[in-house]
Amino acid sequence: MQQKNDLLHGVMFVLADMIENRNEQKSGRIERTSAYLKILINGMLERRVYPYELNKIDIEQLISSACLYDVGKLSIPDIIINKPGRLTKEEFNIIKTHSIKGEHIIDRIASKTNDNKEFLQNAKLLAGNHHELWNGLGYPRGLEKTNIPIQGRIMAIIDVFSALVSERPYKKPFSADEGLKIIMDGAGEQFDPLIVEAFLEEKEQIINVV
Repeated sequence: MQQKNDLLHGVMFVLADMIENRNEQKSGRIERTSAYLKILINGMLERRVYPYELNKIDIEQLISSACLYDVGKLSIPDIIINKPGRLTKEEFNIIKTHSIKGEHIIDRIASKTNDNKEFLQNAKLLAGNHHELWNGLGYPRGLEKTNIPIQGRIMAIIDVFSALVSERPYKKPFSADEGLKIIMDGAGEQFDPLIVEAFLEEKEQIINVV
């Protein structure tokens, strides 16, 4: 069983890396994203931030499944993914579909296996909810505050920070300090303020990952 789990995780990680590197920028963002996620969750557990919700989750499976959180971008055309300038409204609306499409892809994977259900359930919650915002102005469902699954509230912070400190076709990377400042400014609006506080408490570890 462990060999099968290792094989699945390995295949999923390679798939995620291929998605991330469609723009041919070998940024290592998948590895960094997983590292940030582990640091944040360990910090939350240590400080007892949402302990009831976290204690119901297999944390190792959650961290492993994060490699699929952007799998829906497989459905987005390269011309949009790699656009060097600002997206049009129509292009942004297409980008926004990747959350729902990610859920659908993970459902298709789940339909082909009876194993690793928790891994795939976490992956689906991450994929579908990492663009929901604390103030209810996110997508795809406009959920707000603790109506957003905790997987989504955590990944919203990790996704934004990781994107900020990564080079993209349309921008140079921000410094870690700049990225942390943007996350701090988003507390209570974009992001769950309790999770932001835990994230900022881990500043030294986070900076060491960048």
